[in-house]
Amino acid sequence: MSRIIMLIPLDQDVGLTTISLSIVYFFYKQRINKQSSQSILYFSCIKNQLDHTTLIIKKYFSKFIHILDDIDFSKSFFDSPEYISLFNQVMEICYKKKKIHELILIKGIKKNQNINSAKINYDLSQNLDAEIIFIANLNNNSKQCIKNKEEEIHFFLRQYRYKNVLGIIFNKINNPFFLERTNSLIKKLMILKEFNKTTKQIEISKKNFTDDFLSVIACIPWNRNIIQINILDIFYFLNIEYIYLIKNKNHIIEEIIIFDESSENMLKKKYLNTLVIVSFSRIDNFINIIKLLDLKNNNICCVIFTGAFDSKKNIILLCRLLIKKSISVFFTKKYTIDILSKLQNFNYNITFKDDLYIKKLQKFISSFFDFSNIFFINKNNNYIKTYSPKEFCYRLKILSQKKNKRIILPESYDVRILRAVSICNTDNIAQCVLLGDSQKIYQIACNNNINLHKNVEIINPSLIKRKYVSRLLEIRKDKSLDQLTAEKQIENNIFLATLILEANQVDGLVAGAINKTSDTIRPALQIIKTHPNNFLVSSIFFMLLPNTVLIYSDCGINIDPNSEELAEIAIQSAESSKIFGIEPRIAMLSYSTGYSGSGSQVEKIRKATKIVKNKRPDLIIDGPIQYDAAISESIRKLKAPYSPIVGSANVFIFPDLNSGNIAYKAVQRSANIMSIGPILQGLRKPVNDLSRGASVEEIIYTIALTSIQSE
Repeated sequence: MSRIIMLIPLDQDVGLTTISLSIVYFFYKQRINKQSSQSILYFSCIKNQLDHTTLIIKKYFSKFIHILDDIDFSKSFFDSPEYISLFNQVMEICYKKKKIHELILIKGIKKNQNINSAKINYDLSQNLDAEIIFIANLNNNSKQCIKNKEEEIHFFLRQYRYKNVLGIIFNKINNPFFLERTNSLIKKLMILKEFNKTTKQIEISKKNFTDDFLSVIACIPWNRNIIQINILDIFYFLNIEYIYLIKNKNHIIEEIIIFDESSENMLKKKYLNTLVIVSFSRIDNFINIIKLLDLKNNNICCVIFTGAFDSKKNIILLCRLLIKKSISVFFTKKYTIDILSKLQNFNYNITFKDDLYIKKLQKFISSFFDFSNIFFINKNNNYIKTYSPKEFCYRLKILSQKKNKRIILPESYDVRILRAVSICNTDNIAQCVLLGDSQKIYQIACNNNINLHKNVEIINPSLIKRKYVSRLLEIRKDKSLDQLTAEKQIENNIFLATLILEANQVDGLVAGAINKTSDTIRPALQIIKTHPNNFLVSSIFFMLLPNTVLIYSDCGINIDPNSEELAEIAIQSAESSKIFGIEPRIAMLSYSTGYSGSGSQVEKIRKATKIVKNKRPDLIIDGPIQYDAAISESIRKLKAPYSPIVGSANVFIFPDLNSGNIAYKAVQRSANIMSIGPILQGLRKPVNDLSRGASVEEIIYTIALTSIQSE
């Protein structure tokens, strides 16, 4: 089964590269498809040049792990056009790659990489429906430290309500550098020299945290050996030249000093794996002291000469003694202050380590993992797939592209309609047909910088309306419609568009941007009429909440439905949800849950629920039930412990138009979310109404939904 796992750092220094490599290592060893050479896809949310994990994978593991290039959210402002474009690119890639790779591992953004890192990590993970592993550091394993960290994480999770959380990894526990807030490499090496303790297993388990805390996947102790600095690390990091370089992996640097001309001070000091920075102007003094120094009991392993403007040949002649004593010699034209300044930013990254070191590191880190937490997916018998808003919208696009249906839009002089049609045409969402005067339409498009492609079909109503009069008279003959009235009705573009749909010239109709709901629905009821299996027409709204998609019904058509009508609305809504990939869990809403209240309204809903259960025993439904008990697991346990929808309803049936219409508008505007609808149900052919306040995006997805409904 394909999985998407996203690593989200909660702190700045969490060793994200080592954790990423270790998870990749474990999953590669455990991969299901042993024949697949690249069953893992990895990408970072910042560009490759800045991501050490990407560089290491490319260098050593490219045969086994596929890397996604050119993803960089580091400079994107949240919700900017650039961000949305990049997000859609990632969504499309992940949707396609899930069919190829067993695991997609995403490395999130750290705080210093984007001011909106928390928002971006949340938006990406929730809309990609990724499983989440948080990565945090921990100064030590004391009770107070654990309590403080837990409070900090709880506060974060109250701001960002993640779903699909696998657990948390604590890394670098007892790291002495957390106490020494410095970037100075020299100071860090001094700490390392004193901090030479043996790595011990850190005993932290779920018991150390409160019952509602996350699952602890791993507690990884800080290990001095992991961050050992080799001479080669310094060489690659500084990007300087060398006269003599010992490429021995065991040549570790434990201290860095700046050359002091005082021979007395130099000769008194004991050196252990020392790098000495020497101004080239003092090379003679330094060589003389080296002659006097007993190197059997002192280990100066490397020298960097700064401000070295001599030729390489001359420097070699001056350094013969150092070469003879097997001391690596580097030189640079940069001055000492420049080298020290650069070393301040040395971060112990493992980019330049060899593959043997990295494999040992992967084994060490992964040895602390409780992989039962990683492999366990919290999907019990009541588990239901939920879609994030962007994932849902992306699926709508994909489904509608496959259908490629003809959708007519009679309100063709509205700027929002023309923008939506332009995008639908570009993205192949549908073949949009506009009803109106082409010259006027192109003029409006031009005035508003809308690129309306020439292949967008435009039908001039003046040229075709007469041929539909006879058909309208035939359809409405039982209502004694006369010629004059028929001709007058067809002057209305929505009536004409509905007749074009009825004649199978198009596959669906979308209107309502500038007309009332009744103006869209009335022609549909009179001309298209209800489907033989339905006795009424109802509507649904798709409510695109931050991390899920809900269906509200009926919020647009039926004013005060009785029990039979409510039951029909519930069944229609369930069928519609299935068309769009949502497995329905229906809540028949009321001011009362179960038998806690009484009254005619409660009884109406109770009766409607029974009708649905009798007609469609395959549907999961509960009612009467209050909204909070229908959507919250904790409240459900208190109010409706035996409810079959277990606090995870996704289809909400309101008792009347008054409550439904108020609720959907209140949620839409207060939460500032997109809602798509009303989508009509029960007609022979799809006709859908737009809210007069509909955005361009809402129009696009209504067109896509209509295209999908046409099947």
